[in-house]
Amino acid sequence: MYYRSAICACAALISIAPVCAHAEDEAAAAEIQGGGSAVTLYGLIDQGVQFLNNAATGKTTSNVFQVGSGTATSYFGIRGTEDLGGGIRTIFDLQGGFSPNAGTSSQGGRLFGRQAYVGLDGKYGRLTLGRQYTMRFYATSPINPFGTGAQGITTLDNGIANARADNSISYRYEFAGLTAGVNWSFGRDAVNGDPANNAASNCPGETTPSTECREYSAMLKYETHYWGLTSAYERNYGGTSATYGGLTSPKLHDSRLILGGYVNVKGARFGLGWIRRDDQGIATPKSNLIWVSGTVPVTPFLYVDGMVADLKYDSSPNKALVFVLRGQYFLSKRTSLYITGEHIKNGGKLALSASTMSPVADPPPGGAQLSVIAGIRHLF
Repeated sequence: MYYRSAICACAALISIAPVCAHAEDEAAAAEIQGGGSAVTLYGLIDQGVQFLNNAATGKTTSNVFQVGSGTATSYFGIRGTEDLGGGIRTIFDLQGGFSPNAGTSSQGGRLFGRQAYVGLDGKYGRLTLGRQYTMRFYATSPINPFGTGAQGITTLDNGIANARADNSISYRYEFAGLTAGVNWSFGRDAVNGDPANNAASNCPGETTPSTECREYSAMLKYETHYWGLTSAYERNYGGTSATYGGLTSPKLHDSRLILGGYVNVKGARFGLGWIRRDDQGIATPKSNLIWVSGTVPVTPFLYVDGMVADLKYDSSPNKALVFVLRGQYFLSKRTSLYITGEHIKNGGKLALSASTMSPVADPPPGGAQLSVIAGIRHLF
């Protein structure tokens, strides 16, 4: 009976694997209901052992062995709803990231650093207030099977794993496959955390004049059972001399235009994405990130993901080419084993790592690097 149930569960999961098998907000274990309301406790724990070569250590390089998150960042959450009648409900979500290997909080030490919002949801759309995903997240998710894991386009664009904004108002509306959304933040990042892991940027805003530390984003996507198109534009304004990432003035900004699409073929998904970025906090601000990806079910228990991604900076020799391949085997509908590998080849003076597992160990400028991670992932 167990194996029959497991096969059915995994088959169902595989059939929608490109949509939700990699999503980081789909777990749910305990639900408390009463009086037209429900509260759900949920989460994910991901831990892997990484081998990383060619890590720069002074004038030499070395191999590195680490334990940390592999296919996804670990988190716990509490979400709830209350039926208000007339097709309208109150919603909230409190979601905190953590590092199981050290037992510490992620996202700059925040308690609920992944999301913390409250709002209304109904036939006129969803309106939420708090710390939450920007429209960049919703645009890239359908075409990024590696999500916010340690490998994939997170190694080429640090914003993929940190597409959130504090102090924000967000609205999304869905109709007949079309989804439109906007987000506005009065102060995009209030935490003065560790700039090395890109989890905080010390840009609180709110009471400041003009555009200082503001964020805005807009998203439009259309999805059917067989294919989908997605797009978004986001701009993050700078703050003061204390703001991380070189955005030391509200006159400076970091902007992304995102375009992409995918097709579903017999349970598999193949996607294409493009990010045109203008990061005025660095010496060569403009870049193009292009990638192709695929998720293919091999058996009801096993599926394989692959990606090729290319990053190039305008008027600069700086560039990086990435190859990623991952296999994941389901022991049950909640637990899976995985092995994943990424090879990155930097050009010019670029020194991006093949993995974002903390602490990040970069190769020498212009160098290549290989990351291999084997681990276990459990939803609860």
